[in-house]
Amino acid sequence: MKKLFLLFSLVMLSACTSSIHMSQVAIEEKRINEFENGQLINIEKSQKNILGFVYDTNYVDKAYESLLKQCPQGTSMINVEYLTNHGFMSWTDKIRIKALCK
Repeated sequence: MKKLFLLFSLVMLSACTSSIHMSQVAIEEKRINEFENGQLINIEKSQKNILGFVYDTNYVDKAYESLLKQCPQGTSMINVEYLTNHGFMSWTDKIRIKALCK
């Protein structure tokens, strides 16, 4: 019984989960015709947290800079998702941006 409990504990401590905290969508209906032949882009940036120590804290700024570089003439239909992937004593915060470029 003790070995079974230890095995169960080990499995539970190594389990991983994922959650989406927020998903925002912005659509400008007035300008939607300008983007009819636009290009869909995907941007994903992340930061790693290990035992509460955070690395790469400016990942959201990097995602925004990447969006501006890829779409210098403007965007429409922007979808922003904030996610967290949990691991054993660590987690990863992610931001995903999907947009339609001019």
